[in-house]
Amino acid sequence: MKVLVLLMLLTFGCIAKDDVQFNPSTLDDTKSIYWIDSKSNSAILYSRFKVFHNLRDLVSTTIATGNETAQASETLCSYDKLVFVDNNKDLIAVFPIKNNSIIHNGIIYAVPKQQLGKFTDFNQKRIAKGDEVLAKHLKMNINNYTEECL
Repeated sequence: MKVLVLLMLLTFGCIAKDDVQFNPSTLDDTKSIYWIDSKSNSAILYSRFKVFHNLRDLVSTTIATGNETAQASETLCSYDKLVFVDNNKDLIAVFPIKNNSIIHNGIIYAVPKQQLGKFTDFNQKRIAKGDEVLAKHLKMNINNYTEECL
């Protein structure tokens, strides 16, 4: 009987963990990434070029390697967000960014070797140059996009 209960608990644990699992191929259809800056309330669009591919690969690798640091318990409205969109302007995924971490399904994943800092600096330079899209205009660029934090 104890063995049966143990097997049931292990099975339940595996099923519960599968909800959090991330499949890197989820982001393969990404055609655009919007980096929404919470401070300036604007977004920078990344698509096709080297930074787009590097950013998409960084997110995939970080979450797939499972370098979990903690459970996110606070509201995510004050964080920047990476919004992944496909060719039809449909939303694929949203990843909040906290310091040098990426959040997925409420779990915080550490980005290796301060790599996210390079992208953050590049993003801020683009905002300073005026390359941004106002976050409130994202509804026109992403189908069914609603963000309560904006």
